[in-house]
Amino acid sequence: MSVLHAQRVPRTALEASAKKVFSQTDEDGITLEILRRIGLGGKTCLEIGCGNGLENNTLILLATGWNAIWIDGLDLAFDAQVNPQRLVHLSSFVTRENVCQLVRKLSETHKPPIEYISIDIDGNDGYLTEELLQNGFHPSVFVVEINEVFPPPIVFRQNYVDTHVWDHSRNYGWSLQAFIDLFNQYGYRLVACNPHTGVNAFFVRKDHVGHFADIPLDPHELFVGRSIHPYKYRDQKLRFDPATIEHLIASLK
Repeated sequence: MSVLHAQRVPRTALEASAKKVFSQTDEDGITLEILRRIGLGGKTCLEIGCGNGLENNTLILLATGWNAIWIDGLDLAFDAQVNPQRLVHLSSFVTRENVCQLVRKLSETHKPPIEYISIDIDGNDGYLTEELLQNGFHPSVFVVEINEVFPPPIVFRQNYVDTHVWDHSRNYGWSLQAFIDLFNQYGYRLVACNPHTGVNAFFVRKDHVGHFADIPLDPHELFVGRSIHPYKYRDQKLRFDPATIEHLIASLK
């Protein structure tokens, strides 16, 4: 195996907790460890870019007692109304102009506040994140997809285009430093990038940072970069079929 595709040796306890259940690669383990430290459970999570519902960052939360709001241009691979008390889904193209309106409308269904947000739309992620933060959406945990090829302190932001769809070039999204600069304005701290691919960055709100005293403050120590391509190298056998996920969600109380 080449150096480029070598597995990163975990540098922190959060990286060591990384593992896959429903996430694309190893994000689920980091999410569960962050929430364990915070002592947070049974709230509402929001995922913009949930895909077809078989593999994303918040299915693990839905399965373990949270309510979920999912938004994506794709339809789900199973019945979106299988358990509307627990899962609210909207098939919609999300832009900076409509994101807050959509989230406010969908969140009326769930009383617990949104305490975990994940955004993965392959481009305008930073602009949607900025819009949500500016409009008072300040969850305990915020997970964003980054352009993982630009290490700190490089600031890269793709130009905002409301109709943007990723063309598989490197001209997409925001760099880690661009997100750090944005989240610093709202009192969030970077605590991890997922070690398997480095494309997801995890930020926690300032009132929780005391639980992460063991995590380095220097973003260079947390930056991963591309290590293993998520589609070429991941174990396809760990993906779930639509019937299994529909049954799981339908059985949630």
